Amino acid sequence: MNKKIDIEKLDKRTPFSVPEDYFTTLTHKIMEKVDKKDTVSFLSIFHIRALAPVIVIIAIIFSGVWYNNQNLQITENDLVELLSFYQVEDELILEFIELELEENIDEYLLNEFNYNEIIYEL
Repeated sequence: MNKKIDIEKLDKRTPFSVPEDYFTTLTHKIMEKVDKKDTVSFLSIFHIRALAPVIVIIAIIFSGVWYNNQNLQITENDLVELLSFYQVEDELILEFIELELEENIDEYLLNEFNYNEIIYEL
């Protein structure tokens, strides 16, 4: 197994062949492939899977802000139902109504009459 092979005695042949002008055109072919500019679209930069959670979060925040900024009009019947549902005592309800009436009357009087005119009449 330890035979020494004399390289000089081997045939000098080339088992592979190269097409004509292969090496002269090789650099041009490589440069054409490298120089091609890939068209970059918006969706290829930000993949839809990456944008989907962001869009969902923005939608949730927007809907929460929109819902909280709505003016809720509560009628007296709705208020009575709500208070009876939570079994609020009648005395507390009457006390609240009297307090609201007093504040409304004071505001009405201040808006309706001029303070200086009232003092002058007294």
